[in-house]
Amino acid sequence: MKKTGFARHLSGLLALLACLAMAASTGACGPAMGGGKQSPSTPQSPASSTAAAEVPGRVAIFTPSDGITLSQHTPINKWAALVPDLKAGLTKEHLSGKRIDAYTSGNLEDQSKEVQDYVVNRLSERKTGKTSEPTTLVVAPMTSPDSITRQYGDYISKSLEADAKDKASARLVSSLRLAMGAGMHLVLLANQVPGIEPDLFVQLSDARAIGQMQAEKLASKLELDKANKNNPCRIEILLPNRTAETSSSADKDAEADQADQDQQEEQDAQSSFPAQAFAGIWQVLGPYFKDGRAVSPSGRLKADSTDKDWQTVAFDPGKDASATGKELATRLSMNDDTKTHTEVDGILAMNDFIVSGVVSELGDLGYRGTSADVNPEISVSGIVGSMTGRQDLHRQRVPKPAQSPTTQNQTGSEADSSQQTTGKTEGSTPSDDHAAWPIISGYGAYVDNLPQIVDGRQWMTGLEDRLGLAADIAKVCVGLNSQGKVPAMDTIQTVNQDGKQVRRLSRPLVAVSATNLKAALIDTGYIKPADAGL
Repeated sequence: MKKTGFARHLSGLLALLACLAMAASTGACGPAMGGGKQSPSTPQSPASSTAAAEVPGRVAIFTPSDGITLSQHTPINKWAALVPDLKAGLTKEHLSGKRIDAYTSGNLEDQSKEVQDYVVNRLSERKTGKTSEPTTLVVAPMTSPDSITRQYGDYISKSLEADAKDKASARLVSSLRLAMGAGMHLVLLANQVPGIEPDLFVQLSDARAIGQMQAEKLASKLELDKANKNNPCRIEILLPNRTAETSSSADKDAEADQADQDQQEEQDAQSSFPAQAFAGIWQVLGPYFKDGRAVSPSGRLKADSTDKDWQTVAFDPGKDASATGKELATRLSMNDDTKTHTEVDGILAMNDFIVSGVVSELGDLGYRGTSADVNPEISVSGIVGSMTGRQDLHRQRVPKPAQSPTTQNQTGSEADSSQQTTGKTEGSTPSDDHAAWPIISGYGAYVDNLPQIVDGRQWMTGLEDRLGLAADIAKVCVGLNSQGKVPAMDTIQTVNQDGKQVRRLSRPLVAVSATNLKAALIDTGYIKPADAGL
C-alpha cells in the first residue's frame, strides 16, 4: 500500500512539474497567478460569452389586448402574435429577456395607466440609484376600431385623436412626454398620438395600401394591360361598409345644425376606411374602367366613375356570410331570357371575411372551376404537390381565361376545348353560360380560409410582414438604447408629416396565393401545414 501511495504521489508531482514547465514556456495551462493575459486560444465559457454579447438597456412593450378569440375565422395579424415575435427579435439582438417587459390593455384608460405607472417607477428607480439603464418604450396606442376595420386585423393605422377619451388621452400624452423628457426613447406602432414626436413611427397597414395591393395583383393576374374594350375584363368590387346609425336626437336638430352635421358626416365618410380603400383600388383600376378595358358586371362602376363614387359598391356585410351572399346574388343575377350566368373574371372582396360569403354564393349560383383555371400551366394537384414538397412549382406567364384553348380539370389533365363550358372567348356563343369561376382576392390570411386558397376557390389573401417588422423594431430598440439614435436601415425613411420630419419604418404587405403559400406562411412558421388542409 505504501508503494502504491508513493507511486501515486510521485506521478502527481511529475505531472505538476510538467504543467509548470509548459506554463512557463507557452501559458497553455492558463494565466499566471497575479493577473496574466488570457490566451486567445482559450475558449470562453457559455456564461461569459453570453454576458459579453448582451446589450444594455430595457424595452417595455405596450399593446392592446386581442380579447378572447374562439374561432379561426380571424386574421393572422394580431397583437398577441406580434409581441412574442418582437421579444424573440430582441433576444436575437442580444437583449436579455429579463430586460423586456410587456403589457396588454383592453382600453385606452387602462393602457394610459400602465404607461404612466411604468414611467414613474423607472424614474423613481433612477433617483434612488437602483438603475441607470437606457429605456425604450414600444407603444401601440389603443384605439376603438369598428367591426368593419377589425375584419382586416389588429395592425390598421389610425389616428388616436378620433376616438380617444379626453382623460385617458391626456394621461397617455403626459406620460410619454415625461418619459421622453427624462431621456427615454419612444417607438409608436400603427397609431399616432397627437402632440407626440416619437423617435420612430412604425407604419402598419392602412386602408389605401390594402385596396391598392389587391387591385395591383388583380390587374397583373388578369393582364389588364392586354385587354381591350371589345373583350374587356369584368371586375366586381365588394366594399364592406358599416351602415351609419341615426341617433334619435338628430331629428330634433335645427336645420342649420343639421346642415353642419351633414357636412361633417360627408367629410368623415370620405376619410373613412372604405373610402380610403376604394381610393387605393381606383388609383390602379380607374384608368382601365375609363378606357373600357375593364367593366363592372353589375354596372355600378362606369367609365366616368371617380374615387368619390365608393358608395356605389359599398354594402353592409352584417355579422355572417349571408349578407355578402345576398349582395353578390343581386349583382350577378342570372339573365332570365338566356338563362346564362353573369360573366365575371375577378372579384375584389377586400378581406377574407367577405371572401367566405363570395365563395359560398358562387357555388350556390352554379359557377364552376377554380382560380387555377386562369393559368392552365398550374393545376390544383400541382399546387398541392408543390406545397407538400413533392415537386417544385414553376410559375408561367398568366393568360386571360378567355384566351386559353384548353383548360385543366382538378386532376391536372387537359380537357377538350370543345367541351369547355367555363371561360369566355372572342367568339362566345349563346350556348356559353359564362359560369367560369373568377379569381377572388381578400386580405387577412384567415386560417380557416387557407384551404380555399390551396383548392383554388380563393385566389389570394394578404397580411403584414410581421416577422420582418418585429426584427426591424428590435434592431431599432437596441440601437436607441446603445447609441441613442435610430440606426440606418433600408426599411426606414425620413418623411415630412405636418411640417415636421419624422422617421418612419414600413414594409410592403405580403400577397399570398397558392404559388407562394408554403414559402410565405408555412416555412416562416405563421401557420402549420394542417392549417392549410395539407
